[in-house]
Amino acid sequence: MTVDSTAPDEQPTSDEQPHDYSDLPATITRFAAIANEEERQHLIFDIAQWLIPLGEIKIRAYKNALISAKAVKPADFNDAIREARTALTDQARAEADDLLDGLPDAPTVPYYTNSAGLHVNGHFGPVHLANFIPAITEEITRHTGAETQKLFTIKVTSSVNGAQGEVQVTKAGLRNARDWAYDAVGGRGIIYPSARDEAHVVAAAQYLSLGAVAERTTYAFTGWTEIDGRHVFLSRTGALGADGMDEATAVDLGTDKLNRYALPAPDKGHATQAVRASLDLLALGPDKVTAPHMCAAYRAVLPLQPETTVWTFGGTGAFKSHIAALFAQHFGSELTVRGFPTGWQSTANAMEGIAFQLANVLMVIDDYVPQSAATKTDLAKLNEKVERLVRGAANSAGRSRMRVDGTVRPELYPRAQVLCTGEDVPSGQSLQARTSLVEISKGDVTSESLTAAQRTADQGVYAQAMAGYVQWLAAHYENEENWPEQLRAELAEGRDAIAREAGGHSRAPEAVAGLLLGLRWFLRYAIQIGAVTKEERDDIYKRCRAALLDSSALQAAETRELSVEAIYLKGIHVALTKGHAYLADLTTGGAPISSEATRWGWARDEMDRLVPRGGKIGWVSGEDIYLDPGAAYEAARERAEKFAPLNTSPTRVHKALYAADLLPSADPGRLKTRVSAPGHRPRVLHMKAEVFDRWS
Repeated sequence: MTVDSTAPDEQPTSDEQPHDYSDLPATITRFAAIANEEERQHLIFDIAQWLIPLGEIKIRAYKNALISAKAVKPADFNDAIREARTALTDQARAEADDLLDGLPDAPTVPYYTNSAGLHVNGHFGPVHLANFIPAITEEITRHTGAETQKLFTIKVTSSVNGAQGEVQVTKAGLRNARDWAYDAVGGRGIIYPSARDEAHVVAAAQYLSLGAVAERTTYAFTGWTEIDGRHVFLSRTGALGADGMDEATAVDLGTDKLNRYALPAPDKGHATQAVRASLDLLALGPDKVTAPHMCAAYRAVLPLQPETTVWTFGGTGAFKSHIAALFAQHFGSELTVRGFPTGWQSTANAMEGIAFQLANVLMVIDDYVPQSAATKTDLAKLNEKVERLVRGAANSAGRSRMRVDGTVRPELYPRAQVLCTGEDVPSGQSLQARTSLVEISKGDVTSESLTAAQRTADQGVYAQAMAGYVQWLAAHYENEENWPEQLRAELAEGRDAIAREAGGHSRAPEAVAGLLLGLRWFLRYAIQIGAVTKEERDDIYKRCRAALLDSSALQAAETRELSVEAIYLKGIHVALTKGHAYLADLTTGGAPISSEATRWGWARDEMDRLVPRGGKIGWVSGEDIYLDPGAAYEAARERAEKFAPLNTSPTRVHKALYAADLLPSADPGRLKTRVSAPGHRPRVLHMKAEVFDRWS
């Protein structure tokens, strides 16, 4: 067969073989010598015929080389591969038919079909298996980001009325023939009872489809992955790499809403305009609102696990959801307030799985309103979802599960940059320390400015800015050795600098540094394409950094109010001032000096005598307080229940008090101090009186 003699839609004859194109440079040179389009298409088809028997890895490697050399276009190559597969399959079937010509009696096959459906040749003659004909038309290799799955597309044709249907099953579901037959053609599909009837139907589907099963690979997650040695970013539209968008890479996230994560092919002609439009979102409202959202969007696409969950909260009418949607639309223009991938009504397992799928993108979970929970059980379930999501994102950890066969399933942990909105914030110091809180008030963002930004988002402008940025990052991934490690080093340097400058919870510097890392890299891209000047870059970065540090400082102060020691001391203060507990004088065992007695739980009766209220929880001597560890803990726990539950054990509470420098007489090995009280020498927690004023 010569290059010019066989059109793409013709089958090669059985005695002809395609040329050997293993000399890649020579093959690329041949394209340069071709004079017309028809000749070029013939050559691409001939190459495809030669490549197909060599396997998928060779096909993709050869394709990438030809595209990089600008010898072929991706669409032309894909079309040629598809046509060549069809031609080779038809040729193989024709050769098989020729082998049977002239034979007096065809050998008995295990399975055959006729107008009545499917039959098996048994030891005692044919057995009618089913009134339909099954065929496996497609074998799909599906990469989930955690494991590789095999899926099969089965076509079922009814012999009753010719009805056809297709169904997709896993390798485990393949054996359940009655189930997939029903899903394909409904109740009209019958498998007649016999020994191993379903097993025969499955085997027949495989047997009758030999040589005719198309194979393809799909991906069921977003974000960075390596395909054929290239680092690419997946979204519904394909694989975006340094050389552009490869739409031939199939990405299916499973639902319509998830498939709205779809970056467009980068348009260099509009890159500068798109980046300017995205940066203009900083002017949508105060920096304390817009800066964290902007930083989170561009931090999401870096190939590192996120450091924090951004949590936007405020009253009704503050446009929380709409602001979140504008930044979500950087990853697909259809990710509007009605297009978020999941919500708090979903199960915790579903949310965890989706957060794993959506790697390196912004995932919005909208409308956290704990006040709307109908019962305490509903509230507990809601808070459990928050706990698992926020803690899992911060710790890069999910729940381990076992398969039926006893092996461990891959751990699904949040890989998305999570952005939550709600009217309240998650409860507890630990959870709040793992979030970056963004408070928004009604009036911070006007409806006029929001509407204009929404029009821009719906036109795909913000997604175009993100697509250009991702392509630029892909070049770094390809060209810089161990680029993610460089990012980690830069993150650590930023975290250390912020830790020296700002206090708060130990997680706060890393959270701020992570968000700023995303902004810093986006501004580098903006500088390179000429979207901003160096002066503009410095101003934007300075404003956002100041906003994040201010928010972090405010959050740190509020978080301290939820610490174990704070809840404990507030609980004791309430018990003393509301008549539920009292302190006795250390020397006399009676009332403290009259000027201080009411402060420590005493009151005057109708005869103007000082009487104690509640139970005794310790002693006082001047400015020194000595708490009975057991009685004080119970009083604090009972009173704290009204404003913040004290679920920590007494031992952990005492250690927290020591860590906060509130036990002046203690040391690490001995937190309690022995004192002389009337009649005995108890072990107590020694504190200063001013502590209760500070935490009142």
